[in-house]
Amino acid sequence: MVSVAAQWRGVFTTNQDDDGWTAFNRLDDTELLPPATDNLARIATMPAGVRAQWTAAGGKLFIEGEGDAEASSYDVLVNGRLAHRLPAVGSQFHEVDLGPLQGGSSVELWLPQFGQLRVRDVRLEGADVALTPARGARWVTYGSSITHCREADGPSETWPALVARENGWRLTSLGFAGECYLDDAVSSTIAATGADLISLSVGINVYNAGAYSPRTYPGAVRAFLKVVRDGHLQTPIAMITPVLSVPREEEVGPLGWTLSDYRKATVAAVRRLQAEGDDQLHLIDGAAVFSPAEAEERMPDSLHPDTTGYRLMAERLGPQLAELLYSPAGSPLSEFFTA
Repeated sequence: MVSVAAQWRGVFTTNQDDDGWTAFNRLDDTELLPPATDNLARIATMPAGVRAQWTAAGGKLFIEGEGDAEASSYDVLVNGRLAHRLPAVGSQFHEVDLGPLQGGSSVELWLPQFGQLRVRDVRLEGADVALTPARGARWVTYGSSITHCREADGPSETWPALVARENGWRLTSLGFAGECYLDDAVSSTIAATGADLISLSVGINVYNAGAYSPRTYPGAVRAFLKVVRDGHLQTPIAMITPVLSVPREEEVGPLGWTLSDYRKATVAAVRRLQAEGDDQLHLIDGAAVFSPAEAEERMPDSLHPDTTGYRLMAERLGPQLAELLYSPAGSPLSEFFTA
């Protein structure tokens, strides 16, 4: 029998205390500006997209963790299929019997996408256990709660997780519920993170909170993109404009713009950088991901998709992102944005 401790992927830093408890941070917190960014700091410690992966011929997975009252589940996948969904709220110790498996079978543990969590003694014990080598394209995705995906049934069913699993990509998920405000801490983290593909989806939090005015929003988008580009000179970057939110499309927000206005301004900022020579910066029309009827059905609160909605997002955005990654440099791919 071999026992192999988890090696965490999809996280910027891990912090272990004297008692062996590990906490996670998806951001470079040296760039945060407390107290203004205190909630972003809290959200960044939620381990969305953080996971460990082994190969094995069977055995037992041990998970010791403590989650707060908001914590989502743990997902255990065997050969790409969900085998166990386990609670993470409170103090939990799980001993998951995987049974006998064919040699070289894949075992993945996805940590809860939402809620505060710390873990200790996470290991796979069994026959022929080994850590899975890091393979696949490195994908960094940034956005709001619609990227964080609290409403997904489990962490392996967020739309970024589904796209990454389908394509065999190494995911870094920078979805921050209610905290997608083009912060310097985010752009510097992306710039410092290895990536073969980057996707960004901005605008909905800005609209809801009135975070940027018509005067300041275009410049904020441009400045954010330039920091990301300076860190990744040739990496394809996809700007996904806000997903359709029917009541907000023409409803004036706190600073005088509709969601549609913010979408148009996002497009204009990207078009300007494209015209200045950035041929690896692309647009994807978020408003085309759902039809108005689908948005009404799949967004119970008119803003956040349900699990089926997130699956539709993955099915529709995944191929577009894959084409950006694998297309020749400089391909216009204008079919992704028609407005």
